[in-house]
Parts: sequence; structure tokens; C-alpha cells
Amino acid sequence: MNLREQACWLLLVFESGLSVRIVNSILALWGKQQGRSLQDFFAADVQEWRTICNIGDDIVEKLEQAREKQVAQAFLAEQLQYDHIQVITVLDPVYPVSLKRTLGLSQLPPMLFVAGDLNVLQRQTIALIGARKAAKESLAFATMAAHYLVTQGGNVVSGYARGVDYAAYEGAISAGGYTTAVLPHGIRKLSKAQLRELHPHIESGKVLVLSQFHPAAPWQMSRAMERNNVVTALAHIVIVAESDKKGGTWEGANEALKQQRPLYVRSAEAGTSLPGNLLLIAKGGQPLPWPIEQAEQVFAPLLKESTILFHKQQEASDPPTKLALKSRTPG
Repeated sequence: MNLREQACWLLLVFESGLSVRIVNSILALWGKQQGRSLQDFFAADVQEWRTICNIGDDIVEKLEQAREKQVAQAFLAEQLQYDHIQVITVLDPVYPVSLKRTLGLSQLPPMLFVAGDLNVLQRQTIALIGARKAAKESLAFATMAAHYLVTQGGNVVSGYARGVDYAAYEGAISAGGYTTAVLPHGIRKLSKAQLRELHPHIESGKVLVLSQFHPAAPWQMSRAMERNNVVTALAHIVIVAESDKKGGTWEGANEALKQQRPLYVRSAEAGTSLPGNLLLIAKGGQPLPWPIEQAEQVFAPLLKESTILFHKQQEASDPPTKLALKSRTPG
């Protein structure tokens, strides 16, 4: 995709102020059904927008305002290219199939910004999620789990935040394995220290960094929640190290259950209480004993299950995506 087309995608997805659902509906009608570029879209007149995309005055007004910002978005597209950040759209063949199969039009990110090798996602993928302010036992659990899973060829996906996420990342990196970091902010908001840490692992092909947000978007709680849906949708199974009875991990784990992902939850040690974990087990999560002496005791069966699910996914023919099934955009 050339830089002018990238700029038009940035206009529609981020500068129009339209919801993800409406953006995806426009993409289904204009890009998927008509097979036309977004350069054509922003060069078209208002009547063509109305006729093909079935949109009303309020959406037209937002699109016309977005169209005036093409120069700034073209500059951003050049910056992304300079930073070696790959731009993936929902209409691209390399867009992760698991997201298209799992997420509805209101959740499916129209664009992904990627640093690293997308082939990392072509492995059995296990999500490790948990609280930012987790107990040391939960951090030890996440580190051991990630270390074992990647040594057996798995890809550990996490949210690259403090606490359990970072323990999972470190566990994978320390073992020289593969891991995917799904950011709760724009990819260009990584700090210099984070970039220094990530760069050699990205270059080696072991770390994939992914963001669904505008490259300059700062951290927000709502973005962290949205990010969690992508983390669990990318995974074949989901492991919870520690959860409260509310918050990001709780919502992410419940979303995993809605996505029909096998959910595994760390059990509490004797004399301790993890109320969120207990509630998740009551809702259908499978308990994982802790502490343990050998990681293989607990995680080998999970890896086997993820491998089976991975092969089933590889063998399955691609179903019509939710994007392709939508044919009307509310005005």
C-alpha cells in the first residue's frame, strides 16, 4: 500500500471521528464489495458516498472535515515508513485471521501498526493476562508459564503493561522464545527505554509489537480495555495469573469466555485469597494449581490443547468474515 493510500486510511479510521462499527461498515461496502481504494473514496463526491455507503448527513459532515487533513496524515505515513512500522489494514490478506473470525464490527480494529515479524502469530499462541499490581506469587507464575511455553515453541501474547504482562514478556525473552506485545497505546508512544529494550528482540524476529490505536495515542483505561479484546482474540487459550473482581483483567477474562477461548486460572495458595480468580473459576475457568515444582506438570497439557486448536485453525477454510457479511451502514 502506497503512502497516499495509508494517509487515506488514517483519515477514515482516526480523523473522521466515526465509530469502529461505522468505519468497518464503510470498508465493507466501499473496499470489500466495490473493490475500490480509499484514495478513490476521498476523491469521490458526497452523492457517491451516500449512494454506495448509505450514510446520512452527520457522517458525511465528519468525512468532509476529515478530508481536509490529508497533508498531515501523509506526513504521518512517511514517519511510520521511516520508523519501519508496518501498516496492516483489515482488507489485507496478512491481517490476523483469528481477529476477523472472533471480533464483531464494533471491536475489529480497521488498522494495525506492527513492528516485527507477523509470522510469530503463525504459532500456537497463548495469552497470559493479569493485574498490573499483582502479588509476587502471580508474577512468578506468569514468568514460569511464559518460560515453559516458549521453550516448547509457543508464542506468548500479553498486553506489555506493568505487573503480570511484563512478567510474561520477561519469561518469554529470558528463554529466547517468541512473544507478542499488544500495546494499550499508540506504537509511537513507546518510551526511548522501551524501544532500546525491544529493538534487538524485534530485529531477531522473536518479538512482535502490535497496536490498534493511532500511532500517537496515549494510554487510557478505555484503550487498555479495547486492547484486551485483541489479546484474547489472538490466542488459542487464555491463562489468568491474577484478577480482581473488576477492571481490565476481569473484563478480558470474561471476554475470553464470550469468545469461547479455553480459560485457565491460577488457584490460590493455602491461606491466601484471590477473589477474582475464584469467581472466574466459578464462571467456567479451569483451575491451575500453584505453587508447583515443575512447569511441565501444569502447562504441558495446556500446550497440547493449544497445539490442537492451532492445527484446527490452520486446516479450517476461511469463513466469511464479519466485515464481508455487513452490507449496510447506518446513516
